[in-house]
Amino acid sequence: MKRILYIVLLATVLLAGCNSSFIFGTDEAVPRVQPVFAGYQIPPNFVPQALVITALGDSLSQGVGDEENRGGYVGRLASEMRDWPGVYGVGVENTAKRGRRSDQLLAMFQKGELTGPVTEADYIVMTIGGNDIMRIVKRDLFNLNIEAFQEELIFYENRYRNIYAAIRSMNQHAPLIVIGLYNPFSLITDEINEFDTIITAYNDAMETALTEDPQACFVPVEDLFEGNENLVYHTDFFHPNGNGYGLMQERIVERMGECGLVFDDRG
Repeated sequence: MKRILYIVLLATVLLAGCNSSFIFGTDEAVPRVQPVFAGYQIPPNFVPQALVITALGDSLSQGVGDEENRGGYVGRLASEMRDWPGVYGVGVENTAKRGRRSDQLLAMFQKGELTGPVTEADYIVMTIGGNDIMRIVKRDLFNLNIEAFQEELIFYENRYRNIYAAIRSMNQHAPLIVIGLYNPFSLITDEINEFDTIITAYNDAMETALTEDPQACFVPVEDLFEGNENLVYHTDFFHPNGNGYGLMQERIVERMGECGLVFDDRG
């Protein structure tokens, strides 16, 4: 993991302040809750007057870094959906917050803080996991090893599946769009490194958890943020800029079509 240490030391200054303060402690896996979901069936003649998008998770769903002030990928997605046939309006309920980790998001579900926004949603979008990884980076900065990330992945996957189960217990029908993680350290080196392996493992775990849900769709974005040739990063070199969020929105719509979750394909 010497390469990771070298990369992280170079990036530490850039990442300072990008996330909220971290709370350290011993994670214990809670019992996994099995999700319940049902297929989405809409009568052919049913056309809603408006759609509601509920955004969950961290700074990426909040839109941090969007210098165009268009609401990140969520705001751009809402604008795109307003042009869909049969859609006469799109509202956004954005509950995402900078620095949020999966344990914090799960706690919000357990406290009932997200019941309203999730229950009322016609579409749910979520980004989570980046701050879980960065917690390990900051905690073990001078003693990084891949085993620490692999151990954390076990706890993360358990929390993630419980988040997913909580969403489906509140809303069985709304399409759930989960956006994957990317490796911001690719800005420093274009060589494949241990962080690529870590990010891939976390993405694979998230995608696998959704495979049996016909109303869920995983959106990979890792390739969009390999280096900065397309000028996709904000000046903090961690979050996307307006161009980066635009590419995310395009990828999301593309994947929604592949998953059969675009509105005019569901009637």
